[in-house]
Amino acid sequence: MTIRKSTLSLCAALLALCSASGAIAGETKTKPIMGIPASSVAAFGGVDGIHNWVESLFYYIMLDNRINYIFKEFGNVDRQIALNTQLEHMVLGGPNEYQGASMSAAHADLGITMTKFNAVVEAAYNACERNNIPYYNCNDLIAALAPFTRVIVTR
Repeated sequence: MTIRKSTLSLCAALLALCSASGAIAGETKTKPIMGIPASSVAAFGGVDGIHNWVESLFYYIMLDNRINYIFKEFGNVDRQIALNTQLEHMVLGGPNEYQGASMSAAHADLGITMTKFNAVVEAAYNACERNNIPYYNCNDLIAALAPFTRVIVTR
């Protein structure tokens, strides 16, 4: 899959998936982020599909020496998979059960560069491909997370 650099830069906020968001805990259904189609949870394969996608995301992250050390040193991958599954449900308009830290708190001391950030976006597209999620659905998710770039990229 060919990924244009402009798409990576614009959508780089997918690193948000690798940590946290300041979501409200609870089990209420949320509205999808503005511009995300209401059918997005279904497009990702429902609850199980989102979880499978997040597992694939971390599979590709852990293979990538540009970024895997961050997760080995600072994070519990199983916990990150659980939190990111919650985050994706919320962003796509599914159940809102997110229990992680705020985006800025989770990334403050990690020294994330745009290059590292883009490596996670690459992993996200690979996870979409691996799970047969159409490119445009993957773009919807990444675009919804793009506003978090400014609090994640600190270097």
